[in-house]
Amino acid sequence: MPAFATPKYRAASLPPFQLDPSMREQDLGDKPPFVRNRQRERIETIVSTRARQLRALMSVDDMVQRVFETLEASGELGNTLAFFLGDNGMLWGAHGITGKQTPYTPSIRVPMFARWPGHIDAGAVDHRFVANIDIAPTVLAAAGVRPAEAMDGRSLFDSWTRDRMLLEYWRLKHPSDVPTWASIRTRSYQYIEYYSDDGKVTFREYYDLARDPWELVNLIHDGTQGNDPSLRPISAELAALRTYVGAACP
Repeated sequence: MPAFATPKYRAASLPPFQLDPSMREQDLGDKPPFVRNRQRERIETIVSTRARQLRALMSVDDMVQRVFETLEASGELGNTLAFFLGDNGMLWGAHGITGKQTPYTPSIRVPMFARWPGHIDAGAVDHRFVANIDIAPTVLAAAGVRPAEAMDGRSLFDSWTRDRMLLEYWRLKHPSDVPTWASIRTRSYQYIEYYSDDGKVTFREYYDLARDPWELVNLIHDGTQGNDPSLRPISAELAALRTYVGAACP
């Protein structure tokens, strides 16, 4: 969607745009075809688009402030649990890509904040793996409602730790779209499979996130067999995770 700043913020100052290693990556030979074949966006276009979006969001910040001022004036602020998050991340030139829909870190990592005065300490940080499926169970728990059916997510107010996360995307109708993919993400690695329309695996990626947090070297296609992961068990694990529902989820 186009981003338009209100007159108040059209010339607002912004933090500088910083190029990280994934944005400077030149050798894409280990990446899937849809990445290798994409035309790179000019950095000037990326900076301009980002600036327009950030300035447009400043008016959203003002709106949020008015909402909380109204809640405080009504005495309902302590009864309000608010979440601030997006529906996706965004790549600003990482691996030559601008946009979303891909399995790479800037696309799947979504900022998430929660505010509930009297229940969540200001400035508190929770480092657990969480996902958007955890929002609904958290809201129900805050309201004191027990769900009638098992849910895929977990309340953030419960004591638990997720050590891995299933990520999925289904290709849109246009042939040039990002292909269907599924991925296992842990703190130490990410494994990705891409699929054809009939469900066959067409490409795989594996990144050692401890040594390569910017996902520059796909160990499956780096030309060195000695560092390849054992594909059969991890592929089977991914297939199993894609079938789990509700109480069956590990």
